[in-house]
Amino acid sequence: MQNKAFTFKLSDEGYYELLKNMPYFRKVYFFGNIGLGVITTVLFLYWNHEFQESASTPSPVMFAFISQVMFPALLAFGLSLVVHLVLYFYFRFRIHASLKKSARRLKEKYQPANGEEYKIVFDQDQNAFLLGNRQHGIGQNLKVVSTSRHLLFYDGDGKSQEKFYIPKDGGKEHQEDVACISVYLEKSSAVQYKEKEKDW
Repeated sequence: MQNKAFTFKLSDEGYYELLKNMPYFRKVYFFGNIGLGVITTVLFLYWNHEFQESASTPSPVMFAFISQVMFPALLAFGLSLVVHLVLYFYFRFRIHASLKKSARRLKEKYQPANGEEYKIVFDQDQNAFLLGNRQHGIGQNLKVVSTSRHLLFYDGDGKSQEKFYIPKDGGKEHQEDVACISVYLEKSSAVQYKEKEKDW
């Protein structure tokens, strides 16, 4: 395969998707959802107990079961569900806003002067991607996520890992080069390549 050059305009959307699919962030998001589930469960158990205590009045067996068990449980479940949804959408909004802000900062950081197009070169001899003064060799630390709109690259581990992206949209030659490099990376045993079908 010959050397490939990818020239494109940097975008907030590209960096947003790059940050959103970052392995470190995905782990944080996953454990955040677990924490939210635990909070909801604790609230349900607490409210269910409180409502059953307040509803414990002498009554026929059937009505006692409905009034002292089923109704408090449904009420506790309903309240817990409302709290869960409110917290879930609140945190999603906060995460979305934070990622948007970070994406804008990254774009401003790497945006060439005078609004020129950004250039990434894949050097076959060095087996590496060249981004100005930065170089990312193909190795075990390189993770690639392919989405419907971008190829996302993550080099290293943790929050501080290096990252960049290549958009799939562009001219015919650009799209052919993206398809070519995608096949090359997917077949490479030195790269952790993942095709992402669904967004979250």
